[in-house]
Amino acid sequence: MKKKIFLIIISIIVLFSVYNYAGLFGGKKDRDYEALKPLMEVYSIIQETYVDAEKTDPKDLVDGALKGMVSKLDPFSQYLDPQSYKDMSEDTKAEFGGLGIEISVKDGQLMVVAPIEDTPAYRAGIKAGDKIMQIDGESTEGIEIMDAVHKLRGTPGTKVTITIQRGHDPNWKDYTITRDIIKIKTVRYNIIGDDTGYIKINEFMGDAKGEVEKAIKSFKKKKIDKLIIDLRNNPGGLLDQAVKCADLFLPKGKLIVYTEGRSKESRINFKAEDSEEYNAKIAVLINKGSASASEILAGALRDNDRAILIGSKTFGKGSVQTIIPLSGGSALRLTTAQYFTPAGKKIHGTGITPDIELEEPVPSSYSADLYDKNYFEEFADFYLKKHPEGISKEKKDSETQPEKLTETASDKEKEIKVSESNLKILFRESEDDKIFNEFKKWLKNEKKEELKLQELAADKEILLGWIKTEIAKKRQGRGAAREIAVENDIQVKRAINILNTLSRLTKN
Repeated sequence: MKKKIFLIIISIIVLFSVYNYAGLFGGKKDRDYEALKPLMEVYSIIQETYVDAEKTDPKDLVDGALKGMVSKLDPFSQYLDPQSYKDMSEDTKAEFGGLGIEISVKDGQLMVVAPIEDTPAYRAGIKAGDKIMQIDGESTEGIEIMDAVHKLRGTPGTKVTITIQRGHDPNWKDYTITRDIIKIKTVRYNIIGDDTGYIKINEFMGDAKGEVEKAIKSFKKKKIDKLIIDLRNNPGGLLDQAVKCADLFLPKGKLIVYTEGRSKESRINFKAEDSEEYNAKIAVLINKGSASASEILAGALRDNDRAILIGSKTFGKGSVQTIIPLSGGSALRLTTAQYFTPAGKKIHGTGITPDIELEEPVPSSYSADLYDKNYFEEFADFYLKKHPEGISKEKKDSETQPEKLTETASDKEKEIKVSESNLKILFRESEDDKIFNEFKKWLKNEKKEELKLQELAADKEILLGWIKTEIAKKRQGRGAAREIAVENDIQVKRAINILNTLSRLTKN
């Protein structure tokens, strides 16, 4: 099949020659012809004189030439041979084999856009922004995306080792991960407390819009008017799903996103079509793993004054790739346009800056080491033997507040009388403190670990989240663990505080 492509190239060059000789073409066409001449000269020389005839197959040579030509454009344009085209088509399905990471090339470096929740890579601790330096000991320098995909994917149950550089750390780390069938749960949702809805969109695949709509209907029944949309580590997906999700929150006719490219036809406006919208107060969580379709949704809600964006700057992947099928089952994936938010801000190469900068907390190396040793899972077993009922819920504020203090006013001062019961309540150890102190004792007595009190104090909120999640997983399963993890997520907590503040301000 590639031989046919080769013959087509020859035909084009012959036509250019004829037209050029006839004086019918000039200017740019002359330059095109001159540029193509060395390609055919090199091909001819290789065929006639290269020492190893087995390596001069026209199919392989043309294949390499096409890949090289397209690779000069940008990291997202690709020539796809039949196998690569098939692999790319599978990416739009909600199930495939592999590690569970979205990868890209940025500044010439293969890197992780985002790990997909609850996949082998996610559980191994792979993070958005990690640089993949080696795959099974082989350097990734100059590697093409689809070649990397082929190396990372494989039979479920087999292992692959990726060497990661995190940030500017000169010490690379190997992660040996067992491949699995990747089943993507596009959307998860639950209610935090009594009045805040939470929607986590992992990817815009399948029927993401339908799943978000289910969440909204559930929230409306319970009169939930505050909502967190979590787009952290969402690498994107299908444009139509992002547009349809935005439509659920915007009035009919509002601009969601538009594209601009080289041709006049590349200007396309995408507008909200549904007349019904969910009028909750919305906070959207974003980070450097939020890319493409997730950037479109975030930009649409912010520019239309429907949401406040919280977190860190997004990845900045806002270009349109058009798939153009070629002969022999191959295809050309070509960047033909770029996305712009309703306010006219380009996404590609720029990303979206949040309204409120809130970096994700990073545990100290001491705490990360405790996690790598599976201490939190072990402590959960230990804790549940002593407390089979699990973690008792904190009492409501009204139950834990001390009784009203007695005040007697005089001309010069107020005397505040505090009873003994007031003092006991004021200094009572909270449930979180009890769990944390028990963990420290277990760490010291059972695991004989040195207690680095400064690191433990600084990471307390992170560590409590890990502890509670593991206890919930052991006692009630993964579903309960996810909900506990969300409730104890530091950025989610901050988003709730911000939404509560906005609610109070709008009521006053």
